[in-house]
Parts: sequence; C-alpha cells; structure tokens
Amino acid sequence: MESVKHATRRLSVGALGILLLASCMSTLNPGVQATQAASSGTGQTRVAIQGTRFLVNGELTSPGKPAQGMLLNTRMAQGIFDDENSATAAQWRYPDTHTWDAQRNTNELVAMLPSYAEHGIRMITVGLQGGCPSTSPPCPGGDHAWIVSAFKADGSLKPAWMNRLKQVITAADHNGIVVMVQFFYHGQNQRVNDPDTTTAQRAAVNNITDWLVNSGYGNVLVETVNECDAGFSDYLDGGNCANEANVVKQVQDRSGGKLKVGVSWKGGEQPSDAVITQEDFVLLHGNGIDGTQLQALIASTRQSAAYKANPTPIVVNEDSTSVANLDASVAAGVSWGYLDTGQNNYLDGFQRVPVNWTINTDAKKAFFAETLKLAGPPVTVSGVTVTPAPPAPVLATTGQARPISPPAAFAAGALLLIAGLFLLIVARRRRGHTPQIVWRNRK
Repeated sequence: MESVKHATRRLSVGALGILLLASCMSTLNPGVQATQAASSGTGQTRVAIQGTRFLVNGELTSPGKPAQGMLLNTRMAQGIFDDENSATAAQWRYPDTHTWDAQRNTNELVAMLPSYAEHGIRMITVGLQGGCPSTSPPCPGGDHAWIVSAFKADGSLKPAWMNRLKQVITAADHNGIVVMVQFFYHGQNQRVNDPDTTTAQRAAVNNITDWLVNSGYGNVLVETVNECDAGFSDYLDGGNCANEANVVKQVQDRSGGKLKVGVSWKGGEQPSDAVITQEDFVLLHGNGIDGTQLQALIASTRQSAAYKANPTPIVVNEDSTSVANLDASVAAGVSWGYLDTGQNNYLDGFQRVPVNWTINTDAKKAFFAETLKLAGPPVTVSGVTVTPAPPAPVLATTGQARPISPPAAFAAGALLLIAGLFLLIVARRRRGHTPQIVWRNRK
C-alpha cells in the first residue's frame, strides 16, 4: 500500500514538473498569440454628439485641452485586412515568416491600442474592404486584383472578418477609443454583386448595420464609403456620390438612430448639400492640400446653407503625416486624421501591408507627440480613470510587437523551475529521503 502511495506521489510530482516545464516553454515562446476578444457591447466607451462636439461617456473628449470635443484620429484601414487572392497575397508577406497572416496583423494592431490612447488618440478608422495596400499599382485606379472584402458576393458577412472586427472594437472600447467602420472601398465594392450590384450592396449595408447594432457597441461611428467620388464602379448609387444621402439614411433608419453616420469625398473636396443635410457628422479629407487650404475648406463647408441649417461635428479622417495640417485643423475646431501610407516594408506607415503598427519612425513619433500635447491621455471610461497597460515590447530587428520580452520570459521561467525543484525536494522528504546537512566548524 505504501509503495502505491509513493508511486502516486511520484506520478503527481512528475506531472506537475511536466506542467511547470511546459509553462516555462510557453512563456519563453516569443510569438504573438491570438487575442481573445471579450464579450461585445461592454459599454466602457460610448460616443455621442452634442452640437458640433463629441462626447465620450457623457463628457467632452479631452477636457481642458486644445482638442476638447474632438476625435483626434489615425487611419488604420488595414486593421482587419486579408487578401483571398493567393497570387496577390504573396505581396504582403512578413519579412520574418515570408507569409501573409491576417490574424497576426490584427493582433499587432490591438497590442498597440493602449499606447495610442496614452498619446491622445480618440478614434481609429478600419475598413471592411481595406484601403489601398499597394505601392505598385498605385490607388485609386479602377478594379484591383487583390480580393479584400468582409462581404460575400451576396452581401452576407464573412465570419473571419467579423471576428477580427470584434477584436478591434472590443479592445478599443477598453482603451477609450472610438472605431469608425468604413463599409466600402473603391476597387473592391464591385465584388458585392450577386444577384445584382444594387440588391447585394444594399443587403451588405443592412447586414453590417444589424451586426454592429446587435453587438451592442457604443464606440462605433460609420463611414459608408471612402471617397465616394474616387471613381467607383458598379456602386449601389451609380457612382460619384449621386445617392449617398440615401445610403447614409439607410444606415440611420436601419439602426434606429443608434449609429451615427457620414461619408467622405476626395482630398480638398466639399461634400454635397444633400449629404451634409443627412449625415450626423461631416467627413473631410485633406490629402494634397496644406494647412491654409484645409482651413479654407473647413470654412467653406461651414458657410454652406446645408451646414448652417444643421451644424454637426466636422472630422478630417484622412489627410497626411503633416503635423502642420493637424495643428491647423485643431485650431479650426475640427478633428484630424493621420494618413501614413508606407512602403510595404513592415517599417514605414500604417497602410501598405504588412503594416508595422508600432510608433517606430520619425513621422509617427512626431504625430503621436503632437496628439499627446493637443488631447492628452483619456481621463475616464465609465467613470473609472483609464490607465492603459504599456504597449508590447518591440523586437529591435523587425519592429514586431511581442507580448513578452525575452528577459521577462527568462525570469518567469526561472521562477517556475525553482518552484518545481522545491516541490520535488518536499516529495522526497515525505518518502523518507531527507537530505542530511552536516555543519562543520571552520577555523
């Protein structure tokens, strides 16, 4: 009987040792693990509009700062990107693994959200059909070979895309960040066409609207289409923004007013009066213009009859890397959005995939330093002071976000091994193998 007990103890200790060793090995594994999104609709971050200003959880954003009531933002259109065309997906492969990985891309964006929040970012834009991922061919430029769309041909939703969207929105919610969800993008919208373009794309609008509302999110704004005048083909309104006011209304009505909606034009272009009258906020793009021209565009928009009749917040959600344009927009009382296209090199920018989401270049550092000055870190989320976790460490050779640094992993592994040795010693003592320690006087 006693031998059985000893065998049982040995087996238990052995199993525990194996578990400890496995834990050590997993701790030392430097790979980015898939992030498990919390349940949707947590409601920590709820965006609302009061006149021409934004509120988060009932309070003006960035109170006491130059960007009070604004949503300083950055365009992260590729945050949930994937390419179903294997021929073109090879262009987006990571330099270390030589493969494209959609989940890794989203994981690494999510890992950086606490740092963005600490630097004053109040909103990011992500796209259900991405943005232009390519340096060659450039965009816009008609239909694209890559297949980048959260929608199936009949307008139904692709589960993998929705899982990644849920992951981003939920993580943003926990960090006081609003997510602008962009529905359609030129060169991809025409993939939603079964049984015909108009029917399928209207179904897509309804399906994603229902998904957002049913998920219970409070930190979401909608951009129905990015730059509706950028040469869209086979679009549900016939192209060139002709029916965009009705698309905006479709989302508003379908959501029962729960979703606030806008649509954007190309850089330097002013939206139509019909759209300004219908949308909940005005989206402007500053691509290709300087700060003085941007302020003139803002002033012209405000002087339009439609805007005077219904003043709403104005948001620049796509511009450039120009800190001068950021300052000019904030000085005019308007939210501003960073656009850093990059070079498909996993180093520069936030749009050309594979994207390095870290704050690792001079342009990124300058932008985030300025947003910190203008907006500061979030003050409260649901009445609780936000203290975001520090961002994941950066691997020096590639800039890849990692969930744990090698020194921390080594220390954790060492502690676990020591604990395992201690348990083994205890087990041996219980079996009567107490170590004999002899003390000798030393002269």
